[in-house]
Amino acid sequence: QHYPILKKINAEGPDLIGHAPVVPGLPPKPFQEAIQTGQAQLVDTRQMLAFGGGHIEGAINLGDRPELSVWAGDMLDYDQPILLVVDDETRLDWVAWHFAVVGLHRFEGYLVGGMKAWDNAGLPLSTTPQLTVHDLNEHQSEFQILDVRAPSEFESNRISGAKHHYVADMRDGVNGELDLNRDEPVAVYCGSGYRASIAASVLQRNGFQRVHNVPGSMSAWKNAGYSVEK
Repeated sequence: QHYPILKKINAEGPDLIGHAPVVPGLPPKPFQEAIQTGQAQLVDTRQMLAFGGGHIEGAINLGDRPELSVWAGDMLDYDQPILLVVDDETRLDWVAWHFAVVGLHRFEGYLVGGMKAWDNAGLPLSTTPQLTVHDLNEHQSEFQILDVRAPSEFESNRISGAKHHYVADMRDGVNGELDLNRDEPVAVYCGSGYRASIAASVLQRNGFQRVHNVPGSMSAWKNAGYSVEK
């Protein structure tokens, strides 16, 4: 998504920022109020296990890793400002730069004190259960299995019975094209779990009630010696 946008920006010459993008700090209550306006997109940049353990409803999980900028450019709306949750406030500038380098520099604010402050304020939490490859293998028939890797990866090998939908194609939501029952358990996997956590957060944001992320995903599945379909 972001390549044609950046092509236009690069052709015209980007705006000079000169410093890290400014991200205003918002305590929990004002942060919640900003979410409730519906005018901004909520991004949680913590790693998948922390996100799974407890996050703000409606957040998309784009973990703070080197590929953050690529997935921010692919998954986010360039016309909406961003509300940020970060794991470590000392990395706020670093995280903000990852958005800025792909042309995303409109920030509504970040959650001061992080999720600890949110918890202490008594505000609601959502969770994303983490399903190990061992549990998935043992209870495979109980889950709708969704592979969110690139098409070439899926065609190369996959977990038997998995359906496919590339995570980048979920940026505008999921409108029935997944052929999944929203009320039945879904196990989402990718190559390592990073993209799966993005997809799982999008599914939850779109009303899927029983979504599980598979940490380690295909890498862990193969290393555990479980069979793949080709």
